[in-house]
Order: sequence, then C-alpha cells, then structure tokens
Amino acid sequence: MSKLMKASLWGRREFEAGSVPDNRTIKRWVENGILRGKVVDGMAWVCSTESWGVESVVSSTVHRLIKG
Repeated sequence: MSKLMKASLWGRREFEAGSVPDNRTIKRWVENGILRGKVVDGMAWVCSTESWGVESVVSSTVHRLIKG
C-alpha cells in the first residue's frame, strides 16, 4: 500500500472547489472498498496514489462486480 493522506486533503486535491465531498462520504467510500485507504480511530485516510474521475469510478464498479 502506498502512503496515506488525510481524506480532507485528498478531497481538495481530486475535486473542484465547491464540489469536495464531505469526509463522512470519503470514509464510506473507503469502508465500502470504492476507494483504497484505511479508517484509523474513526478517521479516514486515503492512499495518496488514488485518483478520482469517471474512469476510476467505472473501474471500481467493475472490480466490485467481478470480485462479487
């Protein structure tokens, strides 16, 4: 696993201003396996190599369907 970064910093890096998801949403993505990272003491941390966009959402969905 790569280095981890705070969910809030990751959200600001990956989303346009005014469109950054709430940390609770990012935490849920990590918990549901949509986004690689860890939840430590209730705080979400995201792998710094994770990127977000149309392609990453589609590949994540396909991966979950295959993983079943």
